Amino acid sequence: MSRFYSEQQESTRRSLPESSLSFAVITGVNEEERLLKVVLEPYGNESGWCRVLKDTFYPIPKHKDHPDPDGVHTHDEHDPQWPYKPGQEVLVGAITGMGHEQYVVLGLIDQGAVSDQ
Repeated sequence: MSRFYSEQQESTRRSLPESSLSFAVITGVNEEERLLKVVLEPYGNESGWCRVLKDTFYPIPKHKDHPDPDGVHTHDEHDPQWPYKPGQEVLVGAITGMGHEQYVVLGLIDQGAVSDQ
């Protein structure tokens, strides 16, 4: 295989989007900006600030079984709750392309502590 072909193949591989999932432990929290820093397992590499999927911290509203007195069917009110704290384990997705990698936090790993938000 020629050197040119190898370099071209490597360049193409780096430019294509890749995705992978990893376990990670939260090391930093910026609740105001909805960002987390994590250490990837088992590598021990710390990420930069990671974005968090919006729906991972919005509780599911309880559905009322009956309409309100005015006849309009409604849902219970609910407020967003930020569940992320240092030391918790999360699932992250790595998005790779164009020579760099960015992580997105997909949600908490349930170890019994998720319900203790």
